[in-house]
Amino acid sequence: MAEQQTITISCPQCASPFSFREGDRNARCPSCGTSLALSGEAGIARFWIEERTDLPQARANARRAVAEAGGDPRVVERLRFEGGELCFLPFWRLRGHAAGWLWSERETVTREEEYDENGMKTVREVRGPSQCTTESVMMAVDYSSPACDVSRFGLRGIAVAGAVLPLRGMDFALVSRRGTVFDPVKGPDEVRREAVAQARAHGGGKGVLRSAARLSLCGERLSLISYPVWSLSFARGERIYPVTIDGVNGRVLSGRFPAAARLTILRPLLTVTLLVFAFTIHHLLGVVFALGFLGWLAANGGLSPERLAAWFFALAERQGEVDLG
Repeated sequence: MAEQQTITISCPQCASPFSFREGDRNARCPSCGTSLALSGEAGIARFWIEERTDLPQARANARRAVAEAGGDPRVVERLRFEGGELCFLPFWRLRGHAAGWLWSERETVTREEEYDENGMKTVREVRGPSQCTTESVMMAVDYSSPACDVSRFGLRGIAVAGAVLPLRGMDFALVSRRGTVFDPVKGPDEVRREAVAQARAHGGGKGVLRSAARLSLCGERLSLISYPVWSLSFARGERIYPVTIDGVNGRVLSGRFPAAARLTILRPLLTVTLLVFAFTIHHLLGVVFALGFLGWLAANGGLSPERLAAWFFALAERQGEVDLG
């Protein structure tokens, strides 16, 4: 029987090194006591963040956000609540350093002083020859990236949240009972390339004309963190309005609600009154007014039987939708 290999990694919570045997599914950091779920390449640790907002709070926050965005809360109160689902979205978090060399070409500027015939001094800046430098660099990396497509949820990264919120070792059975756990699609190699590209983009600094760098990660601590969000659905007729609520702070991440309707009962009355008044004065004036009204209607939304019916018989008009997040 072959002897199992021992693997050493850094704890994503406290950065202390510890070892485990190949094939282990769980381990405990001897320094901070954090329980880790080991999976994937070289035992990449998985964590999850517990939600602090329950379903009733998420619903209330969604309705409150409409009023703060300038919408009519009475419209939202009449919407049907179709349901809510707690989703745990996977995010990669990579911490470490990017080390290597950086070549840059910078512009140089010299200051020239000139005196006129009255002795007044003027200073002007003159662009000098470009200066090329090559230097060794080491910069800290703290990179967060979604591990799958989470664009519809309105959440792009959790680097700050992963640094300040308590992380729990991933227990798939426990977390699956609380909500839906999304599986990662993006692999660790792609995350490393993205982190190095971000570090390379930050190199150079002010006044750089061109730059090139070769960087590699060192001392990396890579972990996969599942972050909670509430996916809510409201309905009005056959239209569904999805809303996403941050499961930790209750903030609305994305969503859309119908705006309030505007009463238009005076619009047809005023139009008919002016038309009758114009024909009463003179029939040519009435014809001019009618043609002018039809022309204005055609230039503002189009002229059709449906448009005329909506103008004269619709007692309320929707004002579009309110975007949240």
